[in-house]
Amino acid sequence: MTARSMVQWTFVVGIAGLLAGCGMAKGTPGEDPRTETNATQVTWTDGKPAIAISCKEPGACQTRAVAMCNSSGGNYTTLRMENMPTRGDMTSVRGAASVVIRCGG
Repeated sequence: MTARSMVQWTFVVGIAGLLAGCGMAKGTPGEDPRTETNATQVTWTDGKPAIAISCKEPGACQTRAVAMCNSSGGNYTTLRMENMPTRGDMTSVRGAASVVIRCGG
């Protein structure tokens, strides 16, 4: 009986740790070590505010964009993308990805 409760306790602690590690990306400007991204507030060419995100992995750019636009339900418009992957390309050749977004739909 003790072994069973110990296994259950270990399982619960493991799941809690997994959920904490896979939490939402940072929703404020600055570095986010969880997603390896950096977001900054910028002024776009139309004079309106936007958010520039640089990331090592393109999927992390999208995760961070959704987190940064949490107040608009995660909706955003992409203003510029650079070095986004295409099928079969290599990150080492392509370089780090970046995107400029504006929150809202």
